[in-house]
Amino acid sequence: MGVVSQIAPETIGSLLHHCSKTKAIRHGLCFHAVVVKSGMQIDVVVSNHILNMYAKCGQITSARKAFDEMSERRNLVSWSAMISGYAQSQQPRMAIEVFSRMTRLHHANEYVLASTLSACASLLALTQGQQIHAHSVKFGYSGVSFVANSLITMYMKCGQCNDALRVFSTLSEPDLVSYNGLIAGLVENEQPAKGFELYKEMCRQGVLPDRLSFVGVLGTCSTAEDLWRGMALHCQTIKVNLDSTPFTGNVIITMYSKYAMIEEAEKAFRLIDEKDVISWNTIIATCCHCNDHEKGLSIFKEMANGVSLWLDDFTYASALASCAWLASMRHGKQIHAHLIRAKLDRDVGLDNALLNMYAKCGCIGYAYTVFNQMDCRNIISWNSIIAGFGNHGHGSKALELFHQMQEIGLDPDSITFVAVLIACNHAGLVDEGQTYFNSMDEIYGIAPEIEHLSCLIDMLGRAGRLKEAEEYMEKFLFGHDPIVLGSILSACRLRGDVLIGERSARNLLKLQPATTSPYVLLSNMYASDGMWNCVAKARKILNASGLKKEPGHSLVEVKGVVEKFTIEMDVSQHGLRAPAMSTSQDADTMKVITNRDTGRLRGFGFVNFDEGESASEALSTVDGQKLNGRNIPISYPYRMSCSSR
Repeated sequence: MGVVSQIAPETIGSLLHHCSKTKAIRHGLCFHAVVVKSGMQIDVVVSNHILNMYAKCGQITSARKAFDEMSERRNLVSWSAMISGYAQSQQPRMAIEVFSRMTRLHHANEYVLASTLSACASLLALTQGQQIHAHSVKFGYSGVSFVANSLITMYMKCGQCNDALRVFSTLSEPDLVSYNGLIAGLVENEQPAKGFELYKEMCRQGVLPDRLSFVGVLGTCSTAEDLWRGMALHCQTIKVNLDSTPFTGNVIITMYSKYAMIEEAEKAFRLIDEKDVISWNTIIATCCHCNDHEKGLSIFKEMANGVSLWLDDFTYASALASCAWLASMRHGKQIHAHLIRAKLDRDVGLDNALLNMYAKCGCIGYAYTVFNQMDCRNIISWNSIIAGFGNHGHGSKALELFHQMQEIGLDPDSITFVAVLIACNHAGLVDEGQTYFNSMDEIYGIAPEIEHLSCLIDMLGRAGRLKEAEEYMEKFLFGHDPIVLGSILSACRLRGDVLIGERSARNLLKLQPATTSPYVLLSNMYASDGMWNCVAKARKILNASGLKKEPGHSLVEVKGVVEKFTIEMDVSQHGLRAPAMSTSQDADTMKVITNRDTGRLRGFGFVNFDEGESASEALSTVDGQKLNGRNIPISYPYRMSCSSR
């Protein structure tokens, strides 16, 4: 006790201040005990140090207890520490409440004003922020740099760009924080051009940009015209040695991902010295965005096996999205097993990614199991499982789930109805699909969009109800959108309705003159009806246009490797002559079963073509579908992932 009593208040205050800076809460507790034993808590300076230590260490409840115990001994520093603590611990309402109490006893200083303005910015509390601005002007603090910077941030967060610019204009010597706050605010408020001009002005004034400057100004690069600007900014980060820091490097990766420049994004990623989990997540997400899903999975594997970082939910969700796109069940199951071993408390977003992966890989049973095991489901969960059952032809189950979703009080959204209409289409539930489409606006207040109308047109067209389909097209302004016209033209080819088909093809060619689909669909529609002169004419126009039809291709997963293949065959007037498979590997294991006399591919309808047409073109338009591989017998177990349309 004697040693404790000999410690001076200045010494204990200095130690508590060090604990505040280093967030050493355990040592801070020990020093607090020393203060209590020695009776030094009556010293307002020491009590303020205790309060500040708890606030800085995130122990806001203990800080408030220390604040309340001070009672009549509180001074302006005490109030300032409490307000700052609440603002920094994401409790802005409490910060404003304490500020309101303080103004009855003390005049706020610049530190109190800056902390309270930060709380107003968090709450988007413009009115309170304006009142505090008035306080700062009244007591002469509006010209203090960090008060002005807090005002700029508050006004920008509240969308008041002009007010922020006015505050900025009052500063005689704006500092880097002022420029950064204004640039970031202009970008967030969708004024990137002004943000970039301000950045250039900052450089002209001799203010050296830091990592926050580049994060803000790189956000101005969003359109194709901004690419060179982004590359120039990337060069500047290299000059000031910031490109190798995770904070800046991650934004550079994101910038290149907007332009699908995956090679440049990967180069930026590899140059980051100490990659954090955000760096890895960003490059994996970039691969997904650029449709290079194989690379995304490769980088995920590199991260999982060779880096001492904790994989988070976003990491797994991005990898599962790649598995879903590739329909790679093998990799998807491995990631699921990794999740089980990691024993993560999965959030709903990760569970949705897992559900979607199984549904896209053709394992709707596993997807349903994941759905049933979810602790929490949101609208995305329900949409995914409804779409999954719909795409697998289980229309009745999809509609049952749709009704279950409504029974628990969850309202459907636009995407829900896309899933429901797809389910009705795949299951042939035409009347039910039409009823759901009509109910969107009438009952749920959801205006049908192009996706909904194209589903309905395709559904009615497949059922031969082309007149009804045309009537629906006339009801909507986007009824003659290329997607909708393509749906009805495909249906006309399927049903052999030449009149509506020709009219739809003409409209489609007006909108998309540089596409081959209308010519090919018209040609096959004429062929189905025996109109060979028209077939020749359609093909002649296509050849004269110089357009080339891309051959249909399919993807097959073989031993964990996704392979792309196409069919290429010689064609004669009498049928298919010499089947030849073109693939990157294992070509000899695949066999196409054909009939030389009829030109029939087993499992498909008749293939209509004229002499000189490639078999790829003929096969790719059978029944209006791309060759999907499910009817091609092969000599080993396989799973078909997807095919281009």
